[in-house]
Amino acid sequence: MDSTQRLVPESRAGGTMRGKGYGLAFSLLGLFAACGNDTHDGDPGAGATSGAPAGATSAGGTAGSSAGRGGTAGHAGAPTTSGGTSGTAGAASERGGTAGRVDVAGTSGAAPGAGAGGRAGSAGAPGAGAGGSGATNQGGAAPDDAGAPGTSGAPNEPVGLSWPIDCIPDQTCVSLGYPDTDQDGKAHDCGDPQYFGHEGTDIGITFEAEAAGTAVRAAADGVVLFAFDGKYDQCPDDNEPDCQDPPSLEPGGMTGNTVCTPVGPYCGTGEPGCYWCFAGGNVLVIRHEGVPGVFATRYDHLKKNSLRVQPGDSVLRGETIAEAASAGNSTGPHLHFEVWGTGFYELADPWAGPCGPNTGPSLWAYDPPWSG
Repeated sequence: MDSTQRLVPESRAGGTMRGKGYGLAFSLLGLFAACGNDTHDGDPGAGATSGAPAGATSAGGTAGSSAGRGGTAGHAGAPTTSGGTSGTAGAASERGGTAGRVDVAGTSGAAPGAGAGGRAGSAGAPGAGAGGSGATNQGGAAPDDAGAPGTSGAPNEPVGLSWPIDCIPDQTCVSLGYPDTDQDGKAHDCGDPQYFGHEGTDIGITFEAEAAGTAVRAAADGVVLFAFDGKYDQCPDDNEPDCQDPPSLEPGGMTGNTVCTPVGPYCGTGEPGCYWCFAGGNVLVIRHEGVPGVFATRYDHLKKNSLRVQPGDSVLRGETIAEAASAGNSTGPHLHFEVWGTGFYELADPWAGPCGPNTGPSLWAYDPPWSG
């Protein structure tokens, strides 16, 4: 659901190259690749086919305007990783009671962080309280005077990615489009992907849900790498500059539907001399550590002025980071959710199936992903 300029070392300037089923055109400092729209693809322009990693700069394409159809991936999981329902029962998370993060305790009784107990084995029966971050363990004596360390159990933190938007497919989401990161024209389940070469998961919502505010949530704990806000969020609109392809792409550029990082340590897993551009308008990228098979996640087409985080901020799984809308290269409200597996823009498919490229295990924490 968005075009993306591929990160390229500054030394790789000029020239063109063609790849299987898509066009790649080097600009002065970057390589442009199309990602997508949301509900209907137009005909791809020169230098971009079917929204595959292409688009045009020197090749004269339309910057991926023929990208996706539906909305991007969302997350309907619990709002945070908190453990309890009120924060008044159970021990502090460093002692007993049910698991739950001390900084977000008491916000969601069924959140992913709700485990069988804290870390230190506090008073009374482990997990006797309702979880959360109460000051004392109301299931027994004062904190720290009962139970051996670890007897209250380890926090039940899910492994993998949580669903990143507050809607459920076939219920409150109106569309679900799968990736085609290996560009074989098939989704993981051998069905149709969102479109050929689609680089992420698209989850669409209604205009009413957009107006009411549909939360986009961090799929896992991490640190914000990039955050772009302030773009018009009701694309497409032929009269709105923020909905149009930029005339050129350059580090730090903010023209049209595309936003670009400066040149920095954004090659591979952190080598210097590269930059990225994203045609998602309002965009977030979060770096993750400790999530198997995941380097970072990307969230596109966000509502103007809805971003709650900035680069360098630490975020927790399930934390609200923005709201979904239709900013950038988009034809309707949705979230484009993209997974980078081993480094900057090294795409990974979170869905596992017989047609791959991921034949297992899934990168999602739950099956189905929105059930957690």
